[in-house]
Amino acid sequence: MIINKLTPIVLSLLLLSACSTKKVATPMSDSNSTTTQIHRITNTLESSILVHTPKENHNLRNEDHILTTGLSGYFSGNYKLMNFIDRMHNEHQFDREYLYGLFSNAQHMDQPIEACDTPNKNPRCNTVIKPQGKWDRYRGMFIYERNINRGITFWEEHENTLNKAYQQYGVLPEFIVGILGIETAYGVNFGKKKVIDVLTTKAMLPNRRENFYTNQLEKFLLMTRQSNLDASILMGSNAGAMGYGQFIASSYLEFAVDFNGDGVVDLWNADDAIGSVANYFSRNGWNRNIRQVAVRAKYKGNRFKRLKTGYKTKYSQYKLRKKYKITPRTHLSYRGPVSLIKLPKYSYDELWLGTHNFRVITTYNHSTFYGMAVFQLGQAVKARRYGR
Repeated sequence: MIINKLTPIVLSLLLLSACSTKKVATPMSDSNSTTTQIHRITNTLESSILVHTPKENHNLRNEDHILTTGLSGYFSGNYKLMNFIDRMHNEHQFDREYLYGLFSNAQHMDQPIEACDTPNKNPRCNTVIKPQGKWDRYRGMFIYERNINRGITFWEEHENTLNKAYQQYGVLPEFIVGILGIETAYGVNFGKKKVIDVLTTKAMLPNRRENFYTNQLEKFLLMTRQSNLDASILMGSNAGAMGYGQFIASSYLEFAVDFNGDGVVDLWNADDAIGSVANYFSRNGWNRNIRQVAVRAKYKGNRFKRLKTGYKTKYSQYKLRKKYKITPRTHLSYRGPVSLIKLPKYSYDELWLGTHNFRVITTYNHSTFYGMAVFQLGQAVKARRYGR
């Protein structure tokens, strides 16, 4: 009776033992005691578990082991990076050994994560420059004598390319000159960080924007392969923005053009950068028939608080004039809705009316101050160059 009751238990143990990598002995005959049978089966199971577990783990982690031995440096053992390398190999046919070498030399960047909205089109990752302090303080960071002179020199050296960009995309030279002067002071400051270091750190280490930077790292590798650039040496900003116009990798792929016709898209080349900025504006709605970007307005008082201001605003010019007595100081040929732009100064607020093309400029960087700095720097360089 005892044997009959124990039979199901013994059979269950035998079934479990069949999963092990060690051969299990044939069940004992009825002449052996049930206790002896259970004892031997139990020993067999324990032995099989000891053999089975490490072997199974070894098989499951075999690929990880290969990846670990192929990746050294600071990010060795980073499973997210190893999975990323595997995906780049499988989806985009990158050579694993090339990626192992590239990321083995990548360095950790000990830097704060920059505030940045989700970018789809913005070459600067929609980095928000919040107006801190007075307009004059912000303006002074970009519009100063030395930078104006740099802009004049740049315009003179690349006049033919700027004119070509205008003919092809309809963007006047002064606005391209304004962008390049604000972004890199006409190539003086491309950035002091290796792009591969910045993107790897921000993509592979925990932070709230790691998914965005993982996407940018993928685009960066595709970009460098497509343009035949060395991904290990390219320099950029703390956010991984590159070249004269400080494009992030996704914008590089989407908007950068080979404007000098040498077969390479290179935004560290001034000609390609000029064409790419013009293409960016054109693709984001630039209207070549609107030549005015902003016109200063008149209003009653020294401080303006009556209406909401900023690049996102749109007001009827008729309503501004009739109801609020806000009128342009000079002739404004543009007849569409205008943005109401307030520039706080020490003792009063300047008020400006921004046209459709002003709003296009702010797609490059979502900031009213940024858009006005681009506009005013371009105007300052143009006035100095042509004496008006």
